[in-house]
Amino acid sequence: MTLKALLLGACLAGIAAPAIGQADFTGTWERYPPPDEKADPRYAPSPIPDPQLKPQYRAEWEAGQKILAERLKESQPAGDNYVHCIPDGMPAMMMGMFPMEVFQRPEQINITQEAFNQTRRIYMNEKLPKWDEIDPSFYGRSVGHWEGDTLVIETTGIKENVQFRWAPHSESMKITERIRLLAPDILQDQITVEDAHLEKPWIYSYSFRRMKSYKLQEYVCEDNREYVDKDGNTHLKIDK
Repeated sequence: MTLKALLLGACLAGIAAPAIGQADFTGTWERYPPPDEKADPRYAPSPIPDPQLKPQYRAEWEAGQKILAERLKESQPAGDNYVHCIPDGMPAMMMGMFPMEVFQRPEQINITQEAFNQTRRIYMNEKLPKWDEIDPSFYGRSVGHWEGDTLVIETTGIKENVQFRWAPHSESMKITERIRLLAPDILQDQITVEDAHLEKPWIYSYSFRRMKSYKLQEYVCEDNREYVDKDGNTHLKIDK
């Protein structure tokens, strides 16, 4: 093999592989533990605490949680964006009930959730813009960098009606994730939510297990003709 060919091969390998010290998250992942399994305590996700909302926002949130508990007791849908055929958005999409797929390149990492075919894009080594410099969206603007083998992602610019557990927030909300491998096939995403609506940061984590042979399926919310609003009323969705 010529020297030119060797140099070309080395360059291509450098483009395809993560840099030394960086982890490779490429592949398909499911939430860990699955509903029918008991988690290994070393890898179990943390319990999700209630958000420490400021008093002016807490009462409305607590009332919503009572409605949600009643719905779950009756095996009824929650009446949130999900049953309206609207994507979960951030940060809820990271705990989707279906698998997710990670595509990793040095300059960009994409995470696709099977539910609703949601895709968020993380732009590496860029400065996070101020929340009021971008149009609010379901997934916001995400930028990332490596701290050793931990991927640190900052996200802002989430629409106010895109909520996790019905917790209200402002458009200036910031989400910081620290994603790392706990074991070769176990991934952890530690999430910290900071916002003016909160008295202190809201911190919790998810765990995922690698699915070596699974391929994401198409998920299109096209058959949902009925939905339930927050008051428990059922509506028929008619296409215009």
